[in-house]
Amino acid sequence: MSDKIKKIAMMGLFLALTVVATSILKVPVPTFNLYFHLGETIIYLSALIFGGVPAAIIGGVGSSLADLLVGYPMWAPITLFIKGIEGFIAGSFAAKGRAIHGLIFAGLFMIASYATAAGIIYGVGAIPIEIAGDTLQVSVGALIAVFLYKRLKNLSFNDEEKF
Repeated sequence: MSDKIKKIAMMGLFLALTVVATSILKVPVPTFNLYFHLGETIIYLSALIFGGVPAAIIGGVGSSLADLLVGYPMWAPITLFIKGIEGFIAGSFAAKGRAIHGLIFAGLFMIASYATAAGIIYGVGAIPIEIAGDTLQVSVGALIAVFLYKRLKNLSFNDEEKF
């Protein structure tokens, strides 16, 4: 199997993992139509592994599909944009050897973007809740992604003893 096909297959797997980590591993936020999830981990891990454009596709499409699956259809187009850009930022920096900077800038972009969207949709009262939840989500996601990446980065898909 060619490396290109393997990469596409792995991207599909990561996209599916993003949907699962976002839609199943979630905690609803009372009062507002928001939720905390572990999808950030998969987006950041895909950024570290694949780079900017693949992480944009994985993050944007996977997260917006999760919004549709769990009953947040109005957020799907917003999520497609925000998570796509977030994955692109993180992956672009990672591809240049500046992964930590990428995770920080991507996380700040995500937090600011969702806070703005929540403020417009639900009113200014949603902004602090959104910022708090997203800060936790980004921080936990980045920590887990870096931890997993350090353990997976030397794994070769051609080495059947390890895989």
